[in-house]
Amino acid sequence: MGFFQKLFGGQDHGGKLIKLHEALENDLQLDATQTQQMRDVFQNFRQQRKEINASGRDRVRIEEAREQLRNNICGILNDEQNKIFTANAAKYDAILQGGNE
Repeated sequence: MGFFQKLFGGQDHGGKLIKLHEALENDLQLDATQTQQMRDVFQNFRQQRKEINASGRDRVRIEEAREQLRNNICGILNDEQNKIFTANAAKYDAILQGGNE
């Protein structure tokens, strides 16, 4: 399973999301504005997932929420950060799977 599939699977990955966010902040050298934007994006996504799960886990809505999240993250990052993000996908997968970075 890939980065976003693990990130947004059926379980609540709250602690893992915190670790992921910290890794993203460090790896991508996010500035204060980007850091806050990332927090907001993750928080909004988690709220969307809770609502979708409460209303029957509609797979189409889940996929739409994932796509929106991907677009939001890419919109926050500059070109160089997007390259680093893509290159580190395996590291982020490991964080979400509970392994070492």
